Amino acid sequence: MSTTTVTLRNAISNARQDVTIQPGQTVRQAVDDSGFIAAGSRFSVRDKNGQVVDDRPVEEYANTVLSVGLPGDGVVGGGTAEVRHAR
Repeated sequence: MSTTTVTLRNAISNARQDVTIQPGQTVRQAVDDSGFIAAGSRFSVRDKNGQVVDDRPVEEYANTVLSVGLPGDGVVGGGTAEVRHAR
């Protein structure tokens, strides 16, 4: 059985965690199982283009950075090491 590695980035604190995820999971399930976000917390996951990817298969995001933040927070996702600050 193969695994997929994805880097999760907290949109608020910029903390990062590399997680190995089991095939067949959605992105949301993978985040829940990783322990990256406190159990029961509301969150949304975005890709490098800022698109919500919560219900997408996690395998589509192998070796990428996904941004985990509050639902509807408008945070652009991961994908690069660049940090952008709102002004």
